[in-house]
Amino acid sequence: MSSSSAQYAAVLAQERDRVREFLELLQREQAALVAGDHDELMAFTEQKAAHILDLRRVSDTRSRLLAAHGLRADKDGMSAWIENFGDEPMRRTWDEIKALAAQVRAANEINGALVAARLKHNQAAIAALQAAARGGPGVYGPDGATRLTTSTTRALARA
Repeated sequence: MSSSSAQYAAVLAQERDRVREFLELLQREQAALVAGDHDELMAFTEQKAAHILDLRRVSDTRSRLLAAHGLRADKDGMSAWIENFGDEPMRRTWDEIKALAAQVRAANEINGALVAARLKHNQAAIAALQAAARGGPGVYGPDGATRLTTSTTRALARA
């Protein structure tokens, strides 16, 4: 294996590992979204940012290698390099990266939908509470007991 091939193999292995780790992070985030674990969700923002920076660093290294060989610094350039110079293990690694990237996109879409659903639910609950507050002397009395009417509790139940 030439030194160039060894560089590509190392970069592809790093990229595959980083994409796999990012997918696992998104899957853990999805579980926290489903469970409604708000404390854990806050930690995912920082973790995802760090993973994205790491992924970008590895991807930039791959792009520089491709550019040094006169190829486009994208997936088509990588596919061309593998077709011309890569061996079967590199081809499998590249295919695995592409499959993992598709899973990352799908997980990210699901997580986005879960966040949107939770946001919609929270907004409906806030709207119901605001409507209840405007409709009477208040949701809570001076003693802290609730003063919700039947229509207010129905609105809250729908939210």
